[in-house]
Amino acid sequence: MNSQNTLYIAEPMFSEKLQRFDSEAGFPPIKKIGITTGHPERRERELLGTISPVKVSIVKAWTEVDARKVESMLHTILDNTRLDGEYFWDGNETLLDAVSDFIATYHPEAEEIAVSDDSDVAAATEAAMKRNSQRIYAEVVPELESLSIPHHITKNGKGVRFKLGEYSFHLSGRTGGRYTLTISSKTQSTDQALSDFPDSQELSPNSSEDSNRKARIPMSTLEVIIHSISNFLSSRVECV
Repeated sequence: MNSQNTLYIAEPMFSEKLQRFDSEAGFPPIKKIGITTGHPERRERELLGTISPVKVSIVKAWTEVDARKVESMLHTILDNTRLDGEYFWDGNETLLDAVSDFIATYHPEAEEIAVSDDSDVAAATEAAMKRNSQRIYAEVVPELESLSIPHHITKNGKGVRFKLGEYSFHLSGRTGGRYTLTISSKTQSTDQALSDFPDSQELSPNSSEDSNRKARIPMSTLEVIIHSISNFLSSRVECV
């Protein structure tokens, strides 16, 4: 590995210390795109510090690429979502996929580095996943059943998949009691999806045109998402 040339994407995470005060709270969707002259795990430890209760998790990293040049390009492309310095708003939670696709397309020479989680970050993530799984069974499933929507829970227990007409959906639990609904279709356009689900947003200006994923209702209450689904079901009945 070229330890002098590493690009990484990181996201803030709550540690166990902060979870003691508010187990349901969560950070807003923010990503950090930076470079390091060492292995990303060492950089992660540097970002964690020794006294900060906020843990920063590096979720992906690449080497064997001109990291400084790629970082500069990404910062320029994403400038309209920049919060400060190397931190960017990721409201649709698509930035990680968009950057990964960008690197795979334009820098195939890059090699992804496996990054293991800091133990505190891993513990916080596991706790969040457990809460999300419980919420799926307790909150989401009853709502879908009340609408007579066939569904199945994903293997990791963090989400539910179902189909309605020409659309496929993935409803997943997020931190802070929020949910995200991803809307996909092989036949419907993004514009049609946005029209059918007025609460939704276009995934990302960087999304591939041939992707089945069309729109998303990000980081919303379950009430908002169920309301959007119910309105779609009602519009289909009216059209029959």
